[in-house]
Amino acid sequence: MHRFQFKAYRRRFSKEWATASQAWSSREGIIVRLEDGDGRPGYGEIAPIEGFGSESFLTALGVCTAIGDRLEIETLDEVLMGSPATRFALEAAIDMIGSHDVWPDVEAPWPVCGLARDLLDEECWQTLLEHGYRCMKFKIGVGDFSEERRMIERIVSQTAGEIALRLDANGGLDSRRAVEWLEFLADVPGIEYLEQPMAKGEEDTMERLCLDYPTTLALDESVCRVDDLKRWRDRQWPGVFVLKPLLSGSVLGLVEELEQGEIDVVYSSALETQVGAVNGLAIALRNPAGRRALGFDTNRLFSDRLTGFDIGPFLQPGACPSFQDLEDLWNRI
Repeated sequence: MHRFQFKAYRRRFSKEWATASQAWSSREGIIVRLEDGDGRPGYGEIAPIEGFGSESFLTALGVCTAIGDRLEIETLDEVLMGSPATRFALEAAIDMIGSHDVWPDVEAPWPVCGLARDLLDEECWQTLLEHGYRCMKFKIGVGDFSEERRMIERIVSQTAGEIALRLDANGGLDSRRAVEWLEFLADVPGIEYLEQPMAKGEEDTMERLCLDYPTTLALDESVCRVDDLKRWRDRQWPGVFVLKPLLSGSVLGLVEELEQGEIDVVYSSALETQVGAVNGLAIALRNPAGRRALGFDTNRLFSDRLTGFDIGPFLQPGACPSFQDLEDLWNRI
């Protein structure tokens, strides 16, 4: 039996955050705090994104209210049916209680991918370069194709193709436009991968495109939950898996699946606070799987940056928020 508490939060974006599929003005989530019989706390974050197949914020809030002030671990399966983000948060908090003496850390600096708010905002990506990022990610399919293509050519020219570029369509391309992008990218140096060019459910088409074009493809929305990862791993998906641990549904299930053998993985943010960042990075630090640049550079998107984790161009040893940092955040909410 664990003592259970939760607090909801809302963080405003400094500017509207737009992808090919939706636009955000604020981000809502829930911080959970568990405490065992010895008074040891653990923290987790419910950071749902319905467009990625999780429960809604209101559903998660209802589940937390129904739990009350005591959580019986044995009832998790029954209580959390259909609530993957809530399950991950509670399992992460339980896992954290057992990690007080083995706080996860990185042994050597781990590169981080800089996230640019707008592909067409040259000042933004120039700032990332000045800050030392060697990998950058841009949303595509938001504006005009020809303008986005010209800006990518400009970025490659300015960086001599020495910066790794990740392009994320958030499932917003149809097959014709996906082919146009892949034909263009075939001759562009420095492209690490094109992420989720087509919507979830179009994986067969994306798999064929992997074989027809040299640019690596990555699945994101298609591998939200552990079962999705298992399915596409068994089918030997030839590209990259972009994993948002906070949406996976289970800490234990995700760790077990990653331990089955090496797969090509990028660990990515779900637009969380520093609590969720610690939860997600704990998974990455246990299973580095090739150490592609981490996708946790999202705090710059928010007007309230004290709530999140300013990770910088590298995750440095000893840089992850401490237990005291998480307790301080809990007290501020």
